[in-house]
Amino acid sequence: MDQEFHESRTILPRNLIIIMTAALAVSWLSMIFTKFFYYSGIPDWTIYVFGAVCAIAIVISVFAKYSADIYGDRIDVTYLFRTTSIPKEQIIDTKVGDIDIIKNYSDWTLKGVKYKTFSAVGEERAIGLKVTGKRVFYLTTSDPEAMAALLPKEEKEAAE
Repeated sequence: MDQEFHESRTILPRNLIIIMTAALAVSWLSMIFTKFFYYSGIPDWTIYVFGAVCAIAIVISVFAKYSADIYGDRIDVTYLFRTTSIPKEQIIDTKVGDIDIIKNYSDWTLKGVKYKTFSAVGEERAIGLKVTGKRVFYLTTSDPEAMAALLPKEEKEAAE
């Protein structure tokens, strides 16, 4: 099927990744400085392990992606390194709006439901999908109205 909608970005904004990288680098360098000039009792392995943990955290934050793709028959959401596929025929209802408002569960009043939120840091607009099998997905997006226009609508009977 052809792709109808695509949106992709990193989970953390670039400026947050830069600040985190600088903070981890300064922390690691301060450990090294402390070991060589103030307290030589710090074991070498702690410096190596902390440096490796910092490097892994930086690499994960740089490559952690969130993407939402809508095809003719399904929605594919990739978050970190895992892809979730939601068939369109399983979508019962949708909500569009600010994430904190649409996550108010009182409208759907479902019991035993599994909620899953896919979001990027700093995004407030989202779309909520009520799906068969007692599942609800929330997807943040920069244009939830465009995404909702491509999803099936709940059919309401006209009053005579």
